[in-house]
Amino acid sequence: MKGIIFALLVTITAPFSALASSTTSGITTTGYTETKYPIVLVHGLFGFDSIAGLDYFYGIPQALTRSGAKVFVAQVSATNSSELRGEQLLQQVRWVLAVTGAQKVNLIGHSHGSPTARYVASVAPQYIASVTSVGGVNKGSEFADTVRSTFHRALPVRHWP
Repeated sequence: MKGIIFALLVTITAPFSALASSTTSGITTTGYTETKYPIVLVHGLFGFDSIAGLDYFYGIPQALTRSGAKVFVAQVSATNSSELRGEQLLQQVRWVLAVTGAQKVNLIGHSHGSPTARYVASVAPQYIASVTSVGGVNKGSEFADTVRSTFHRALPVRHWP
């Protein structure tokens, strides 16, 4: 009976363990995450690169790059409106297109990065292949409105080079 259960578990889990080993154990699967167009990750409210060793996107850009994707991490204002952040992102999208020679990009927005990415897609659809929202505040956020009104003038705006 134990042999049957073991065989069943191996049969069920084998495909998943193969997938896991190709993405989490350091084995690189060339092309696994390769996309036709570059990926641009867009941070949310109070976004940062790294604070005290904590990476905002938790190693996702590096993992995607290792397996074939061209990944860029946008740097937009931490607390401004989606429109202002969107204009900052649009400049960076144009830069990515110029550097890579690509015709479009895939935008992946987290939290407030989602409406920021959607703004760019609405004003410059010719540059955007896709928009993906991860935990996006696509219906607004009362918390973000409060933070923005409270800290808007206190926090500096970061500009893309």
